[in-house]
This record gives sequence, C-alpha cells and structure tokens, in this order.
Amino acid sequence: MSVFEGTVFERTNEAWVIEPQREGARARAVELWRYRRLLWFLAVRTVKDLYEGMSLGIFWLFARPLLPILVGGFVFGGLLGLPSDGVPYVLFFMTGFVSWSLFDRSLLFGTRCLDRHKGLIKRLYFPRLISPVAGVAPAAAYFVIYVVLMAVVASFYLWKDGVLYVQVGPTLLVAVLMAAFAVFCALSVVLFTCVFQARHKETRFGLRYFTQFWMYLTPVFYPISVVPPEHRWLIYINPMAPVVATFRWGILGVGEVPLVPLATSFAIAVVAMAAGIWFFTANEASTVDRL
Repeated sequence: MSVFEGTVFERTNEAWVIEPQREGARARAVELWRYRRLLWFLAVRTVKDLYEGMSLGIFWLFARPLLPILVGGFVFGGLLGLPSDGVPYVLFFMTGFVSWSLFDRSLLFGTRCLDRHKGLIKRLYFPRLISPVAGVAPAAAYFVIYVVLMAVVASFYLWKDGVLYVQVGPTLLVAVLMAAFAVFCALSVVLFTCVFQARHKETRFGLRYFTQFWMYLTPVFYPISVVPPEHRWLIYINPMAPVVATFRWGILGVGEVPLVPLATSFAIAVVAMAAGIWFFTANEASTVDRL
C-alpha cells in the first residue's frame, strides 16, 4: 500500500485499487497513528535546526534559556524587589516563566511549522496535522532544560537555607498536567496561525509582539496576591493566567488554584482546538500550494 496526496493505492493480487481517504475524526486519528514515526522524525529535525551550523553547536540549545532567567531575576527581583509569596524570587520567577515559555515558544515555533517542513510537505503526502504537533518540539526541549535549571536552583537554596522550596509529592502531577495543558492551548492557536504564516510571512512578527505584551498580563513576574481580590477577575480573563498560577502552586505550593478560571480556560481551549482542527483541515490543501 502506498499513499500519494490523500489517496490510498492498495494493491491486491489481481489489480490496483484506488480509493479516497475516508473522512471523519476516527479516520484522522488512525491515519495520525500510522504516521507516528514521521512525527518523531520531524520533531527531532525541528530541534536540531536550532543548533546545527552554530559555532557553539548543541551548547547553544542550553545557553539560550539562561539569559531570560538571569535578566528577569535580576531586574524584577533584585532591582524592583517584587514580592514572591515567601519563596526566593528566582524560583518564583522561574516557575512562572517556565510555564509561560512553554506556551509562548510552542506558539511561535508551531506557527512556522509549515514553512520549516515545506521541503517534505511538497514532496511526500502525510497527515498535515503532524506538522503543527512536531513544530512545538523545540518548546518541549526548552521546557526540559528549564526544569533541570529549576532543580539546580532549588538544590542551591536547599544547601544555602536548609529549606526545600519545591514540593515533592502529588502536587507535582498538577504541574505536569498544567504543562501539557499549556501545549494544548498553544496548539489550538497554532492551527490557525500556521496557515496565516504560510500565506502572510509577517504573521510571526506580529505574533511575537503580541505575546510579549500578553506575558505582562500573565502573573509571570508578580504573584496574584498583589492584585486586590475584587479586581482579580481582570487577570483571570487571560486564559493563561490560571494555568501559570496553578503550575506555580504545583511546584512551590504558593499562590492559589483558581478552579473556576481554570475550568473556563479549559472550555475555551477545547472549543478553540475543535475550531482549529476544522480550519486547518479545510485550508491545508490550498495552503500547501502556497508554500
């Protein structure tokens, strides 16, 4: 059996049978599973593109995450002295930045997925939905690096203060769920933006400016506790705010778990994902022609 541009060619003992791919969510899921090895290949290739050809090589992959942590911790914790709910500000900032960065980088890298994979897309048929999923692989790689850095910083404060500020227990599973949810939220947007990026090359630049503004509306640098209770709903209008706050609670045990805003964010993300899959599927053929 071979596949070419959405058509299945099945060879029997007597003749070639040509039939179109079946439509429907189940058929799409089965097709994605059949091409799962290609998903891994594209994910690895996308990560390698970040450092191949660089003078520092793979070390560059580990060096890039350090600068935002150092600058953010120094400016907001050292110079401005923002509160941190009783934990060292570096750890407080890292938990917020790591969860936000997973969403932000997934969104930015995923938006360029069709451009990055166009060489393969134009030569070979495979489920195009694989491209956005593989496109967020660099964000996952950076997330792992940030988690390792958090472990190093927490170990330093354990040696310095004799206090393990990181919670070790079931609450860490909440943080893992929030990390997965952050990627889910990003993918629900990527399914729209990657199509726009393939048609309008300036999409990623406008998106980068927008996400920088969005980050300051998310409790990355400051705790929710500094916002008066009667005005916190203004923060929680932002769907990523409860995700970041809950991730921080799962790691450090500080802040709060905003259940109602979190449930609202989940509902918004599910609707956006369903709409995104429909939009991407409806436009994938015409978009590939423009690559």
